[in-house]
Amino acid sequence: MSNNAIEICNLTFGYTQKEVFQQLSLSFAEGDFCAMIGPNGSGKTTLLKAIAGILSPKVESNVLIYNKLIKNYSRNALAQKLAFVAQRQEVVFDFSVFDTVMMGRNPYQKRWDSGSKNDEDIVTNVLQQTRLWHLRERMLAHLSGGEMQRVMIARAMAQQTPILLLDEPLANLDIAHKFEIMDILKELNQTNHTTILIILHDFSFAKQYTDKTLLLNEGKVELFAESSSVITTSHIQQVFNLSTEYQVDEWGNIRREGR
Repeated sequence: MSNNAIEICNLTFGYTQKEVFQQLSLSFAEGDFCAMIGPNGSGKTTLLKAIAGILSPKVESNVLIYNKLIKNYSRNALAQKLAFVAQRQEVVFDFSVFDTVMMGRNPYQKRWDSGSKNDEDIVTNVLQQTRLWHLRERMLAHLSGGEMQRVMIARAMAQQTPILLLDEPLANLDIAHKFEIMDILKELNQTNHTTILIILHDFSFAKQYTDKTLLLNEGKVELFAESSSVITTSHIQQVFNLSTEYQVDEWGNIRREGR
């Protein structure tokens, strides 16, 4: 048995008019903190959804979580293994922030349970960690885009899963909250050994916070290694089709010479 948290075996998947992956194989070890980067359309979100088990059964059959095929997990059992934060959130029903984060405890509750004292303590702690406690009674419809994003991250954290998947979680956040969220994720990774896969467009956050970076391009793995060796001028120029005047500095920022 391997010590991989996630294993993808010969994954082939495409949409109606576009093939995304062809025989893709990849694994993530327990405790990996991995950034996923690449041009738009490179397959980052599709790969994350395949791992989360929200694509077709054909895809699910090629993904293993802790050496077990996704299709062999019940919905609740899988939800106790991994939490997924989507790029965009649609509010169908208008719940309070507290009740929304409490939904992260659903996989551990029996039907119609309202939440135990332990569940309430976990939610309270997460709301304080994410600096949302003052918004706990506010309804979702009255949140800003950045506040909503933080609530969805908090809900995933309340799930207390060993795997956390995040699709562009820093979108809509101001710079202070971006650092706060990345600090929280880093602490989760180091303290709880949580395996984290996170899609990022800001290479500086990937280079400063994550241990590994997966660089995708047109459904293929260009590189998967330590972040410091992936986020370099030559690799970024090549994959993102940038001219030589664009340089990546030691912090992962892209600078244009002469500007």
